[in-house]
Amino acid sequence: MKKKYLNTVIALIVLGVLAGAMAWYNKRQSREPPKTTSKTEEKIFPVDAKNIVSFTVTSRDGKKYTCRRDGSTWSIVEPQKTAADATALDGFLNSLTTATVSEVVDEHPASLKDFGLDPPATAIAVSTDAKPAALTLLLGDETPTSGGLYAQVAGNPRVITLASYLKSSLEKSMFDLRDKRVVTLNVDQLQKIEVESKGKTWTIARNPEGVWDLVLPPPVRADHFSVDELVSQLRTAAMQAIVAEDKKGESKYGFGSPALRITLTGSGGTQTLTLGKKDGDNYDAVNSALDPIFTLSSNFLTQFQKEPADLRDKGLFAFSAFDAKRLEITTPQGHRTFEQKNNKWKQTSPSAKDEPSDKMESLLNDLRDLRAESFPKTSPENLAAFGLTRPGYTFQVQFGAKNQTETVEVAKVGDHVYARRSTDPLPSELPKNALDSIDKDLGAL
Repeated sequence: MKKKYLNTVIALIVLGVLAGAMAWYNKRQSREPPKTTSKTEEKIFPVDAKNIVSFTVTSRDGKKYTCRRDGSTWSIVEPQKTAADATALDGFLNSLTTATVSEVVDEHPASLKDFGLDPPATAIAVSTDAKPAALTLLLGDETPTSGGLYAQVAGNPRVITLASYLKSSLEKSMFDLRDKRVVTLNVDQLQKIEVESKGKTWTIARNPEGVWDLVLPPPVRADHFSVDELVSQLRTAAMQAIVAEDKKGESKYGFGSPALRITLTGSGGTQTLTLGKKDGDNYDAVNSALDPIFTLSSNFLTQFQKEPADLRDKGLFAFSAFDAKRLEITTPQGHRTFEQKNNKWKQTSPSAKDEPSDKMESLLNDLRDLRAESFPKTSPENLAAFGLTRPGYTFQVQFGAKNQTETVEVAKVGDHVYARRSTDPLPSELPKNALDSIDKDLGAL
């Protein structure tokens, strides 16, 4: 046999042996139980958050506070009783009860000062209704690489490390866990908001239909986007800091001549929020229903320093063009009625005829786009001056599943165009060319 063929045969034999060995090894491995390399994580607090009934946090400077659970409600009870922030407190307890040992650094340390544990940066003493009944966690310095946090459980000499993120999760001040809401009424159930700032006052109130009106007086429709923004400000406003835990000496904070005063009325009663003097980037503030004097962001003040016209709805119609069912129009050229059935429009008065859907849609969109440019200062008794006792144009739209109706009157007086909704007793001024596109639409029908 030639040498080159001999080498080929030997190579094939070696490959066969290797393939057989691999097959035998894989078969053996499949019969063996899988090996585990993971180790059981050791929890610091072997209890559930629901078993914790109280805890006391003491910082290195000696300041401490105590939180206690009553049923399902937590409150801060020392050094003074105040409501707790449920969300912040749930996060704290979750971090506490899920914290695990990252590493055991020293079973019997010669000096705890080397780890910032004598005295500790923070001590958290916990009481439970389970076992163990009490446990204290001591938090020290961060590790040299800042990848962990030195810690010790009281009664156990060893020094351990925790995950570095637990420093910010567990080293909480009393302010971090207290209820910092500026308004404790349910803002979604507010019925009236009265505002006074720089000698100007305005009020918004819900009408019987639950819609916000701007009470000038008389009440006119408020812009719901602007009102929603104000309600959102009230919902999210939070204390920036505590100036004093009680209202003693409140006169020195400028509440006698406030920058802003807001009176809120809702299903839960009435609260008055007052902003006094400037305090750095914030304002000193007080709520009639709360004990402390606190600071509030200056942005909050800016949001409520509005002119009444800023809150008035500038849109004259609220319907959607695709939802319209009937349209009645009176112009100097006469009266016309249009009705939509089965997605087809017809003029029904003064004569019956089919109308192109695209042209009707253009008319409806132009009506929907009518918006006020300004609001003349006047009273409902003075509508004649704006031509609205005998308006040249009247638009009435019926729309929606409930056959809602909206009516708008428009009049031209010289170079001015004035309008009002039938439900708003005060006029608004429109752009001078506001009716041009509508006249053009009607001419095309």
